Amino acid sequence: MDSADTNRTDGDIRRYLAELDLALAGADAALRHDAIIDAEAHLRAATKGGATAARAIAEFGTPAEIARAYCESGAATQTRSEDIAAAVDGKAAPDAAAPAAPRTGFAAIPVVGIWAQPAAWGALLYFGAVGFVLATVYFTWTVAVGGTALGLMPVLVGIPLLVLLLGSARALCLFEGKVVEALLRVRMPRRVQPVEGADSVGFWTRIGCWLRDVRSWLSLAYLLGNFPVSVAMFAVTVSLAAAGTLLVATPVLWALGVPVAHVEGVEGEVQFLWNRVTPDANGDVWVPAGMVVPSLLAGLALLTATLWLARGMGWVYGHVVQAIQVARPQPVPRIYR
Repeated sequence: MDSADTNRTDGDIRRYLAELDLALAGADAALRHDAIIDAEAHLRAATKGGATAARAIAEFGTPAEIARAYCESGAATQTRSEDIAAAVDGKAAPDAAAPAAPRTGFAAIPVVGIWAQPAAWGALLYFGAVGFVLATVYFTWTVAVGGTALGLMPVLVGIPLLVLLLGSARALCLFEGKVVEALLRVRMPRRVQPVEGADSVGFWTRIGCWLRDVRSWLSLAYLLGNFPVSVAMFAVTVSLAAAGTLLVATPVLWALGVPVAHVEGVEGEVQFLWNRVTPDANGDVWVPAGMVVPSLLAGLALLTATLWLARGMGWVYGHVVQAIQVARPQPVPRIYR
C-alpha cells in the first residue's frame, strides 16, 4: 500500500471515528472512550490484513449501529471484533454490566435511605481507608522514581527512567480506575489507549511519543496531586465518622454503666454536646440521663450527613478520575471536510 492509499485509509478511519463520536454524544464518557478505541483497533487490524477501509467499515457496522449496541449493552466490555458484531446484531455482550436498577425499599426513602445505598458505603471505605493508602503508595513511588530520573537526566539515564515513570503512571491510574469503579460506582474505561505512534517506530522516537502523550502527563499529575486531596478527604471522613460513632455509642455506654471518658489531671468541667459535665473524683466522665437521647439523635444525624458527604465526594472524585482516563492524546475530530 503506497503512501496515498495509506493516507486515504487513515482519513476514512478517522472520519468513521468522528461519526461514531458524534453518534455517542450524551453517552457515558468512559463508554465512548471504549467504543472509539475498540472501533479503531478493529478497523486498523482489518486494513492491515488487506481489507480496504470501505470494506472494513461495512463489515463492522455503521456508527449509529455501533453506538446503539454499546449504549444498550451498558458496559461494552468485549474486545474481540466478533463480540462487537454480535452486539450490533442485537445480542447483549455476555460480560456487559446490567443497567443500574432503580432504588426500592429503604434505599428509596429520602435522606435516611442513604444508609442502604452501596455507593455511599463504598465511598466511605474509599475515603476513610483504601484511597488514602493507595494515594500514599502512588505518591511515594512517583517522588522516588521522578527524583531519581531528574537527578540522572544529565547522563541520559534519567530519560528511560522518566519514560518508565510515565508508563507506570498510566498503569497505576488504570488500576486506580478499577478501584474507583468498584467502590465509588463511577464507570471507568476498560480499554488502554495506546500511545500515538509508539508501536511502529524506533526506540528514541518511541520515547519521544511517550513524552508528548498528554495522558502520560495527566496520569503523573494525578498521582502527585491526588495525595494532598486524599489526605484532606481522609481527615474529614475519619473525623466525622469517629465523632458520629462516639455519639451513637454514648447511650450504649450509659446503659452498661460505663463512663464515656476518663481524664487525668483535669480540674473543673468538660464539654459534651455544648453542655458542661463534671468528672467524678476518679476522673471518670458520666453522661447525664437527659443527654442520652440527644446524643443518639445527634450521632445518627452526623453519620447520615457523613454518608451523604462521602457519596457526594465520591461522585465528584470518580468523574475527575474518569476524565483523566478518557483524555485522548489527539481528540477525535468532529468534522472532516
